[in-house]
Amino acid sequence: MQQYPLIGISGNHRQDNTEHDTYILSYAPNGFVTGLERAKAIPVILPIVSQETAHEYISRVDALVLSGGQDVSPLLYGEEPHINLGRTYPVRDAYELALIEEAYRQRKPILAICRGIQILNVAFGGTLYQDIQSQYPESTILHVQKTMPSTATHTIEIAEGSELSKIFGTKTAINSYHHQAVKELAPNFKAVAWSSDGLIEAFESNEEGHYVLALQGHPETMVNDDEGMQELFNHFVQYVRKKDFSNK
Repeated sequence: MQQYPLIGISGNHRQDNTEHDTYILSYAPNGFVTGLERAKAIPVILPIVSQETAHEYISRVDALVLSGGQDVSPLLYGEEPHINLGRTYPVRDAYELALIEEAYRQRKPILAICRGIQILNVAFGGTLYQDIQSQYPESTILHVQKTMPSTATHTIEIAEGSELSKIFGTKTAINSYHHQAVKELAPNFKAVAWSSDGLIEAFESNEEGHYVLALQGHPETMVNDDEGMQELFNHFVQYVRKKDFSNK
């Protein structure tokens, strides 16, 4: 019988804040659920709760997916908020930092997407461009696309021999919905993909025994229309399954 790994997806809060709707919803984008399920994994949303639960959650899952969302608070990397900083959510920041610490300590594989690549970099001492347009003058392409999320709008160059190149080769097209980006990369990681204007679009771990695949784009919004993006989830789940079996 085939065993399906249990993969935790970092959750978010949503509140419409209308007169008739004051409920706070815990959720994760459905593209992550779809991509993982198609890859023969069992997706589980990890809600934002007390940081003390991070150890138990990570102990029960086989891998962690860090999803997209709000801007990361610049206070976490020693900066004051830029005038163009978007909405932050310190409660989520704190909980995801706890999840990351536990996942790394327990050597659980991590797939980080969009905000995920940013909070992961910050967790290990890296910094971010709080706003690409105003802080990165070398930017020459649109990083917040106006096209549908399922459509790729710019290319990325991928380092030969990287984990990401096993999926996409040395060049692929990706969608783009971010006004923040990795600035100084944490020493635990190595950059493996770049946009044509030089921004880091993906990184991996440079430490043995730690599997990290972090991507700035949103493959979860493309899985229904792009087999290559589904292959990203397939590749991640295959690694998790292989690692899980080798430990049993």
